[in-house]
Amino acid sequence: MKVEGEIFNKIIAAIQDIGDIGATMDEISRRVPLERHTLSKYLNQLRADGRISYKQIGRAKLWYVSKAPLQHIFRLSEDEKTYTEKIFSRILSDMPEGILILDFDYNILFMNHYLVALYGNCVGEKFHYAFFGSYNDNDTSGIREVIEGKVEEIETQVEDKEGRIINIKARQVENPDGSFSIIAIIRDVTDRVRNEERIKNLSELHRLLGESVNRSYTIDQLCSTILKNLQDVIGFDMGDILIYDPVEETLSSYSTREGDDEVEDCKRIIAREAIQRKEPFMFSCCSDLNANTNTNTSMDMDELTETMTRMAEEYNLQELHAIPLKTKGEIHGALLIFTRQGKTLSDADRSLLEGISESIAGGIAKIKAEEEWRLKASVIEISSHPIFMTSPGGKFTYVNPAFLKVWGYDEDREVLGRSWSDFWARDDIPALVRERGSWRGSLIAKRRDKSEFTTPLFVSLIIGKKGPLQLVGIANSGIR
Repeated sequence: MKVEGEIFNKIIAAIQDIGDIGATMDEISRRVPLERHTLSKYLNQLRADGRISYKQIGRAKLWYVSKAPLQHIFRLSEDEKTYTEKIFSRILSDMPEGILILDFDYNILFMNHYLVALYGNCVGEKFHYAFFGSYNDNDTSGIREVIEGKVEEIETQVEDKEGRIINIKARQVENPDGSFSIIAIIRDVTDRVRNEERIKNLSELHRLLGESVNRSYTIDQLCSTILKNLQDVIGFDMGDILIYDPVEETLSSYSTREGDDEVEDCKRIIAREAIQRKEPFMFSCCSDLNANTNTNTSMDMDELTETMTRMAEEYNLQELHAIPLKTKGEIHGALLIFTRQGKTLSDADRSLLEGISESIAGGIAKIKAEEEWRLKASVIEISSHPIFMTSPGGKFTYVNPAFLKVWGYDEDREVLGRSWSDFWARDDIPALVRERGSWRGSLIAKRRDKSEFTTPLFVSLIIGKKGPLQLVGIANSGIR
């Protein structure tokens, strides 16, 4: 094997010495004294290894050292290829990723079918121009570091001239003639990266939405925060959230009020349409109603188009997006997103908005419930009747001001945590309420100063998902 290696090196050196115009077998044999059939055997072996190639001129063959073996293989006709070359070329052609070979001056020597499908046949062109559309050799791919020998291998992710995101993994390879080339494996990872980005953005929006819900005390505050977070992640020109009141059948704009009454009316019409359809729709000023719009509309199509066109003209808009906000089958409003001329939302952005809409609706529902509870709590606070709550075992957890006044206490902390028997003459009432669900009657109460009085009392049991939660009682303020 060592002897064969030495002979191979001598043959290659002889071909290089003869020059770039190619070497005949006779010229090679004068430098490597072998019998003709033996030299032919070695030449064919070197060709099979991809280290040399030939051109047929008449009946003669001119032999060359292969500077780019892969390029040479793909230039051969099927009849000229060896069995190994045929298999190898087919594998490279069908690979689901790109194979690229460059010289040290960024010239493309070879690209497989994957890359040709993306960029066209760019063999002979400069790498920067073919992939990035620029003759400037400012290298963002990291290949310069490989060429200059700073690193053995690089892997980077960059955006090409078509806006695709490509992953490039490149390293030096030694050619049969002793020179070096750069071989790179290139994959279009646009879909993967965009999906990962969408998942990341969706996760971030859910996190921000959770913070907004926890920190907001009013729907106005919640909607304003949500729109700001959406704008930070997606980017749009205008937005609004209209809250739906199913009892009054009204829509209220809580987040932005930058337009006049006519524009606000347009927003309500668009939001009501989304609510009636119970699905998102889009209006493009360039193509009238988008294909997402279907015939399931609550108003005449011309009227809807006229309304949205008027809104678009008012603010020089390109697109209008309307997304119903629903959760658990209940509609809570509509999210409106507008982009100005020259700007459109991507499919990923629209998908992101639809993906977050149920969480927005859930946040609005939570704030609504809290506002309703605060309203009811205010009613309890200002009630002239003593109202209290205890644990199922009879420990006081809440008393309103009327209770404190009638029982003679100054602050609720003097009452909370104490037992039923400290305030009532009978201590069996909590057990009866737990057993029956409620109790009504007259009961002797005990004031702070130890004096007693009789008052009508109604006590009810509140049951949650996991069992009894609280006892709620109301007494008559008219003391007897």
